Amino acid sequence: MTIARHCFSAPGKAFVAGGYLVLDPENPAFVTALSARIYAITTPSLSLDRTLPTITVLSPQFQGGEWSYSLCRSPTTSFVSLSAVTPSSRNPFVQSAVATVINYLSATGALKTSVASLRITILSDNAYHSQPSDPVPQFNKHQLPIEAVPKTGLGSSAALTTSLVAALLSFYASIDPVASESKKILHNLAQVAHCNAQGKVGSGFDVACAVYGSIVYHRFQPSIISSLPSAPTSSENEPEVSYLLSLKNVIEVDWQVGTDACAIPRRLRLLMGDVTGGSETPAMVQKVLRWRKDGGQSAEAVWTTLGKANEKLIATMIELGEQAVEKPDEYDAFVDGIVNANTSGIRQLGLSRGGRTGQLFAQAVDAIVEIRHNLRIMTSGSGAQIEPVEQTKLLDACSVLPGVLGGVVPGAGGYDAVCLIVAEAAVDDITKHTDGEFKNVKWLELREEATGVREEDMHEIEKFL
Repeated sequence: MTIARHCFSAPGKAFVAGGYLVLDPENPAFVTALSARIYAITTPSLSLDRTLPTITVLSPQFQGGEWSYSLCRSPTTSFVSLSAVTPSSRNPFVQSAVATVINYLSATGALKTSVASLRITILSDNAYHSQPSDPVPQFNKHQLPIEAVPKTGLGSSAALTTSLVAALLSFYASIDPVASESKKILHNLAQVAHCNAQGKVGSGFDVACAVYGSIVYHRFQPSIISSLPSAPTSSENEPEVSYLLSLKNVIEVDWQVGTDACAIPRRLRLLMGDVTGGSETPAMVQKVLRWRKDGGQSAEAVWTTLGKANEKLIATMIELGEQAVEKPDEYDAFVDGIVNANTSGIRQLGLSRGGRTGQLFAQAVDAIVEIRHNLRIMTSGSGAQIEPVEQTKLLDACSVLPGVLGGVVPGAGGYDAVCLIVAEAAVDDITKHTDGEFKNVKWLELREEATGVREEDMHEIEKFL
């Protein structure tokens, strides 16, 4: 008997511009999808017991990576409830993804409970976790529990949640999560599941990127999710009918979230460096918001100026992408000329050579400089280490390397990583720098991959199972 297997994957992210300001829905953020992906492979079980279908999620790369849940029809309502088979081993993101999808499909009546049990195997690209210096396979097998392996800050929880939700929708409701008309449901479910797992309503840019790919993101109103009644506190508790019906309404309403496509223009590349540090993002956000509240007009002025710099970089990337298509000769000639120029040289070349393409490259350099300047003011004023001194030294050292337009500490900042926009032809030379300010940097072998969630070719995935 042939078993129909499917695989859905979702990408990690690099948050290039819009940190902190993204909390306000009117402010745009530039988020790029990366080639690092998390894969969810569905395998129907041939078990004869079809009265209690079981969902088992396996993460074979990590010690203790197995979580199982059984579905059962409620004796008091027509809804289906979820109970944990392995309660001693808990992964909040796995549990929340499974519970949220099952609750939603139960509320809509779309849940097919007569089907066989389901096994979902998770594969996580090695770029999501800090690696030893020796080369490792794409899906490295760690000898530790998942929570004990250091992360590189690429949004693994959002990619995991999104790929799991996609796999569950496909199997239990025959919904194609990759289809454009289904992505709204996928996005909203993944956002609710991710927020429930985190215990708070986040900005949502990482989940949106996992669903839609590289985007200019405008946040949804947080009250959309916070208006939900409390979700069941554990998978053993039968969800209240009021929660199920409210969940259905929340998932199906228009969130008015902004997800316009926007990618790094061709022949440029996003280059990520893992600094193997660590940052407490929630604590940093609290410090920044307190600084904005207590800092009066001076803090608000920085906030506004930073917002304009973010908008400038986003608009420049969009127009550069258009130039690359509409005036390819002019664009290619300029890119050829910047491979041997550093950040300052690229700006000068753009202004002196003239032409719209050159102006845009100079504008991109200026926008990144303005973003970093204002983030350093926020760092000093708030006490949150958004661009710490060590990262300032590293980014300054990067800016004198040939082919580098500029770089930032991505997302909320901190000690985790740096993110550079560079000429693609210069990447090999840039990554050879491992001394001095670069001694703690591990250049990640990934690139922007603008596609969001997608279905994978099982023939390519089988060899990893």
